[in-house]
Amino acid sequence: MIAPRSWRLVMGTACFGALRWAQGFGTRAEEKYEPPPYMSEGKYSWPGRPGLTRLVADNAKEVTTMGKDVVVEFYSPECHACERLSPVIRHVAEAMQDEHNIIIAQMNVDSNHDESFVSGKDLKMLPVIRLFPADGSKPVDLKDRSNLPGIMKFVETNTSHNYNKERVKKTSKALIKKTKSRIRKVVEKQLQEDDTMHAVRYSPCGDKQIEAMTRLLISVTTSEDLDFSGVEENQKCLAMKEKENKEYWTQALKASETVLSNIRTRRKEIGLPEEPARKKIPKDRPTN
Repeated sequence: MIAPRSWRLVMGTACFGALRWAQGFGTRAEEKYEPPPYMSEGKYSWPGRPGLTRLVADNAKEVTTMGKDVVVEFYSPECHACERLSPVIRHVAEAMQDEHNIIIAQMNVDSNHDESFVSGKDLKMLPVIRLFPADGSKPVDLKDRSNLPGIMKFVETNTSHNYNKERVKKTSKALIKKTKSRIRKVVEKQLQEDDTMHAVRYSPCGDKQIEAMTRLLISVTTSEDLDFSGVEENQKCLAMKEKENKEYWTQALKASETVLSNIRTRRKEIGLPEEPARKKIPKDRPTN
């Protein structure tokens, strides 16, 4: 099979993101986390997000002792696993925003810490998802790798207040459907604007390749179990149409080389170098 480079790149990026998520869980940017005994952001500095409470050191004890079940994600902006988990927490918060006895919150531990509330030793491995029960009993930590179904199950199992599970489930499904629709629109836009993706679309198994990529991206974005069903269907198609695929991409490659050759010839005719000159980075400019 001859596959276009951008197709391999897109698929590789999706898989790499999932791998980074799996490997990054339980890590933080700093190897030694030693916060001061107390620090806090402004109590009301959280920008509005549906159902999500911003927990800071100044209001942490107040929020977690008001007779409600409180689920808190302790995170660092420099933690890659935290970054991947953040949209999942926002999803849970939005799905449960009408459940008034349950609070979903986040605390940035790089800007907030109260040793009497949470020990710094508990925050060496981020992200930490901890439930503070409404009855004031011992907090419970989520032990397993966190994804959307896992956090939903954690809340359902450990909260002491009853809540409308069917309403939450219905809202969550609607949010996932909205996310899937948005991703498909992004993919469709890319298909129209990117020549290589356009070529993929009209290849013998193009529709199945695009669907495989889309399903995988959706499952990564929504933090569900990775969906490789489209990949399997694509592999079956490629096996059945191996000869057609090879001929198609051979012709596509020749066409691409012809276009590049024409561009080089035209540049030469008007007195330009065949390849555009690359800008040199000054020696005194700092580089990453």
